[in-house]
Amino acid sequence: MTLQRLLLTAGAASVLVAVARPDGPTPLAAPITTETLDARALYMEHCASCHGETGDGKGNEELERAARSFLLGGYSYGNTQNAVRRSVIHGIPGTPMPAFGATLGAEEINAVADYVISLGPPGTIVQPGESVLVVEDRPVVVKGMMPAYEQGAFREPRSVVVGFPNGTTFQFRAEDSRLLTVRQGEFLDRRDWGGRGGAELQPLGSLTWKASRESRGFTEFADAKTGEGLRRKVVRTEVKGDDVWIHFDLLDKGGARVGGGQEFLSFLMVNDVPVPMRAILGSGEGHGIALREVPGEKAGANGAIDATITPDGMVACVLEDAPNMRIYLHAPAWTPSLGLAFSASLEKKD
Repeated sequence: MTLQRLLLTAGAASVLVAVARPDGPTPLAAPITTETLDARALYMEHCASCHGETGDGKGNEELERAARSFLLGGYSYGNTQNAVRRSVIHGIPGTPMPAFGATLGAEEINAVADYVISLGPPGTIVQPGESVLVVEDRPVVVKGMMPAYEQGAFREPRSVVVGFPNGTTFQFRAEDSRLLTVRQGEFLDRRDWGGRGGAELQPLGSLTWKASRESRGFTEFADAKTGEGLRRKVVRTEVKGDDVWIHFDLLDKGGARVGGGQEFLSFLMVNDVPVPMRAILGSGEGHGIALREVPGEKAGANGAIDATITPDGMVACVLEDAPNMRIYLHAPAWTPSLGLAFSASLEKKD
């Protein structure tokens, strides 16, 4: 596991936060050299205990829910070769499927993935069309119109969509920098080129999280004097290595700019499972701003961390020495494992 330091500045105060993330991902497009490896032996060693010797999902491990049967075809991240490799590399969060990106080499991962594909019926694997965007070894940021993500919602004409190699996709509304959805799986089918922006981007992953109706009116920052909420508006995005920065303006109710800030997207590793983590920092320019108290239920934490379980099912953390920064962990509860991983990431300031 590697550490990347995040230096966030608010006025004269600086906070150094070390964010834990997995080592650089195994390239999805590495050359396939299965003829030099015993793919079945690799499958038997790493996969058969759960998925069965024949791939029928009837292994000898006791699982809370049955493992996938490869004989039926169909995969969690989609039916493309890159999707199957992604499952092997990153695992599948929320299931017993572990990640093998740190234990198997690129050729071994390709061999296992191809062997799994060979167990399915003919025609299971499809090649993505020219309009399908694939996230490989670095995050991808796309801007465009997104469809309504629930009944009664509206299309989002100005969305910022961020895809990561582990299959996680974030959708933000550009006008208020609000996170709307998180998906897991394939990225986007982009068919809006010919319509001059009039056609929607089509998300391909499965919806795993969405903003609650109760929290959509919540604004992260407020005027320190009046208490009035300040709107965040996306200005630009930046891909830095394996992470993504979203830069925003802070606007008062009249639309005047009174400050700015950044939202940093990364992942915290908890028991070898990547947990999405978002750090949001704002600062005023000759104008006092303050974090608004997030609604929700207070969670157990230590004295230096104020943690709240939000109505959206996230853990919101404010650090004692960073009053203008909030960190969201996309986990439903503050568990001992989550607390240890988060505290350890903060202690690594080298």
